[in-house]
Amino acid sequence: MPEKVVPRTMRQVDLTAVILLLVASNRGVSVLPGLVLREIRYHSDCVTRPLADTGLTRKLFAAAIHDGTIKTFTVHLLKSARSQPVRMRRR
Repeated sequence: MPEKVVPRTMRQVDLTAVILLLVASNRGVSVLPGLVLREIRYHSDCVTRPLADTGLTRKLFAAAIHDGTIKTFTVHLLKSARSQPVRMRRR
């Protein structure tokens, strides 16, 4: 938008593997989370560039059905989700 650049067409693709194939075959560009890029950075024909110096963040939320009990895996998932972004930023 700031550079007044508008893509000719846009295609919604849900599978990361297909997105990467389109980018590698020079038929598209994409914005992907750092977690995905860390996995492909050294094993791909794709070139990666940050969108901003500090990166972009997004707040995520968890939802579960409340049936009066708390499952052990739910507690572990929530603990992991709260601590994971901090560890990822430090790498």
